[in-house]
Amino acid sequence: MTAMAFEELEQVYGALAAAIDRAGPQNEALILAKLALALAHRLGDRAAAEAAIAEALQDLPEPR
Repeated sequence: MTAMAFEELEQVYGALAAAIDRAGPQNEALILAKLALALAHRLGDRAAAEAAIAEALQDLPEPR
């Protein structure tokens, strides 16, 4: 698997931010969960999907 160019990653970030805004605060967790599952399905590799989940958990602030 090849990494996405930084410029493309910035465009994806913008699209994601717009989608979250469009979904609204009440649906933010739901759209992110649906996106994660859709991307995992397209990836087709459970171990890679679980590694991405672990990566996303790194360096999060402590829950309140």
